[in-house]
Amino acid sequence: MTPARVVSRQRRLARTPTGGIALPYAMEAILAETTPKDRRFAVIVDEAHTSQTGSTASKLRAVLALDKEEDMAAMTFDAILERLQAVRKFPRNVSYFAFTATPKHSTLTLFGRPRDPAQPVSKDNPPAPFHLYTMQQAIEEGFILDVLQSYTAYKTAFKLGEQLEDDQRVDSKQARRSLAKWLSLHPTNVAQKVELMVDHFRGTVSRLLNGQAKAMVVTGSRAAAVKYKLGFDRLVAEHGCDSRALVAFSGKVRGEDVDRSLSGEELTEAGMNPDTKGKDLRVAFESNAYRIMLVANKFQTGFDQPKLVARYLDKRVSGVEAVQTLSRLNRTCPGKDRTYVIDFANEPDEVLSASRVFYREARMEDVQDPNVVYDIRQQLDAALIYTPEEVARFGEEITRKEPRQPRLFAITDPATERFNGRLKNLNDGIEQCEAEFQKCHAAGDEAGAEQADLKRSELTKDRDALMRFKEGLGKFVRMYEYISRLIDLGDAELEAFASYARLLRNRLKGINPEEIDLQGLKLTHYAIKGKGELGGVAEPGEAIDGSEQRPI
Repeated sequence: MTPARVVSRQRRLARTPTGGIALPYAMEAILAETTPKDRRFAVIVDEAHTSQTGSTASKLRAVLALDKEEDMAAMTFDAILERLQAVRKFPRNVSYFAFTATPKHSTLTLFGRPRDPAQPVSKDNPPAPFHLYTMQQAIEEGFILDVLQSYTAYKTAFKLGEQLEDDQRVDSKQARRSLAKWLSLHPTNVAQKVELMVDHFRGTVSRLLNGQAKAMVVTGSRAAAVKYKLGFDRLVAEHGCDSRALVAFSGKVRGEDVDRSLSGEELTEAGMNPDTKGKDLRVAFESNAYRIMLVANKFQTGFDQPKLVARYLDKRVSGVEAVQTLSRLNRTCPGKDRTYVIDFANEPDEVLSASRVFYREARMEDVQDPNVVYDIRQQLDAALIYTPEEVARFGEEITRKEPRQPRLFAITDPATERFNGRLKNLNDGIEQCEAEFQKCHAAGDEAGAEQADLKRSELTKDRDALMRFKEGLGKFVRMYEYISRLIDLGDAELEAFASYARLLRNRLKGINPEEIDLQGLKLTHYAIKGKGELGGVAEPGEAIDGSEQRPI
């Protein structure tokens, strides 16, 4: 028996700092040797909660299952599609060793094994980890810290000077998003929170770790991260604070999205951190010159800095994301025996509940029904946005030796035009009904106003259904990529539709929250109030070492 070859999954595309070979190079090396199908491989997957769902993982499986002797040119379109579908499933010549601290339902399904290996997977016999080293055990043995032992939540109380007139006719979902964005960037909101953060950092955190303790602020958007950076810089300039801040975000931010005074400017990470002179922010943050980092998605998770002692959270997070976001604090460091979480956006009970899922052992409530992909597909078909002939032509094109991207776009053009055309007509109709409502209301014609409002409501429902179609395309692609890894569906047409749906969804327009008119809205009252505290992730009555606590 020949020894298994080991291919280590790395997240970077070049040689890693530890000397490991990145995945694309590993695949190239495998193909250059012998027929991979005749060999045995072991794949080590780190951070498995986010792995094996993208195109790179699919390519790896295809490479490891590849049979070079197979003559693809002689195969029919359906046979090629079925072959592409088959390689999504884990090949028999590969053993996967997956590691994660936050296993999701899909992680356990893909990499777990039945609790009773002699019986098939079922609701009573769900997949479970091969080995378990729990968060509870890691905390008890001192490898990580319990980040909820010093958790404090605040709520923002505010009052608006003017309500949106007849706001019951405003798209509630989009209105809430617009209002949340408006409030998050309001100068009063930013100034008050920045002052609270800086006061807490200076009074509680800055002296820890011999004056090297650091903090991170997690914001809800790139514009908010920039706004907070300007607020921190202003406070430093006014009070001479020594707690300088970095801001991390990708791409560019339009100045008008941050403040009217910045209209026409393009804000970049490098421009907002001029003193770093282009240095990697992770390296710059390691120095004692910078004690606070403000982030928007970037570095929110997957960032390892043991000197992080405090996290100021101004972004809604839930489930796995909440645990991963707060777990950036749990790294140990000499002299670090506690952490601080100040949360402006989440409910303490929800954060605690999410953490307890992974405190001992994450369990599956039920197994996934593979037929869900067909149920979603049936709902999408009913919208009549695309035709079976268009999907079939797309399938033929992607099976060509060198599929042409312009041709693929051309095949999805009719469905794109149908969807975007319907959306435009519905938006125009809703706008006309709103104008008619205002006209009738001003003239005292309440019957006409009621009729216009009823028509607007009907058009809004139609638009919501159209947007559910777009969301359904994304849901289908995610579920298909997941289900096809578990079983060989043997359905060539479904493979073609998955590729078609992936491209089509990216071409469909959506509803911009900016369309909600918030002009005239004024903030008249504002306060930050305590909402609750947590004393750790352990169950009530349980000591951190797992022993039972009894009253004296």
